[in-house]
Amino acid sequence: MKAVAEWFPDKEKSIAVGFFNVGTSLGALIAPPLVVFLSLRYGWRAAFVVTGALGFFWAALWYAFYRAPSDHKLLSAGERARILAGQSRPDSSLDRKQSTGELLQTRRFWAIAVPRFFAEPAWQTFSFWIPLYLASERHMDLEDIALFAWLPFLAADLGGIFGGYVSPFFMKYFKVSLVWSRVYGVILAAVLMIGPGLIGLVASPYTAIALFCVGGFAHQTISVLVNTLSADIFASRDVGTVSGFAGMAAWIGGLGFSLLVGALADTIGYGPLFGMLGVFDIIGAIFLVVLIRGQAFRGPPETIGAVPIDLVAH
Repeated sequence: MKAVAEWFPDKEKSIAVGFFNVGTSLGALIAPPLVVFLSLRYGWRAAFVVTGALGFFWAALWYAFYRAPSDHKLLSAGERARILAGQSRPDSSLDRKQSTGELLQTRRFWAIAVPRFFAEPAWQTFSFWIPLYLASERHMDLEDIALFAWLPFLAADLGGIFGGYVSPFFMKYFKVSLVWSRVYGVILAAVLMIGPGLIGLVASPYTAIALFCVGGFAHQTISVLVNTLSADIFASRDVGTVSGFAGMAAWIGGLGFSLLVGALADTIGYGPLFGMLGVFDIIGAIFLVVLIRGQAFRGPPETIGAVPIDLVAH
């Protein structure tokens, strides 16, 4: 997120986040066959070693090659000017990095952290519980699960890309400001999350999988837009801190709900738990609107003429 904040004009940030967020779902698609292959060929320990080593490999590449636009030798003056001209300057009156305490006291931080807290339970449920649910509740065998359980993650990839482009769409055709184009996209996706909330009411396992796909699509749309907001409303020097603590809030929400599923799935069933997922993102969207509303954000030159955030009618 810090790299996006530094390298992209504001109107392109959500598209950049959409494409890099595809990696979340792509990793979920690639990991099972990779782990199975390594385990069968070289033993289960090799699966941990190889997948762990990939992270160190990527970190080494990042350390060797990543530079901010101001320090990158291959970036032309024209390219650098285009990036900077398209970026707003949140907190431009400050000449220092804000402390963690200062950031955590702002409404803007909680406008990001609270929706992420409510959104993450869906992703962790999809990641950890879909195979068990399909086997225990829908009585699908391993072959059927292997054939269909990956589809929600493919839909999530598409949702990530959609989330990147829906914000510029709202700006172009509805003439809303940059920040509110993100918010409207979150609201749209939160409504779509009602789909997986209805999984317990459908009879067909294939309909259930289709609703999981709707959920994966909607969740990644929300993820892209809420994550992008951190680069929209905070200075690039603070984006890493904000994203880190918002991510912590997200995983606290996901952890809590995973414990809830584990404790209650055998007693009350999955249906009510999935129903909660259909409500969580709507609650998160409401908090987002309440916390963002009335906050003033200065946009970049090319967004002048968009509706100011504090004048948007709801």
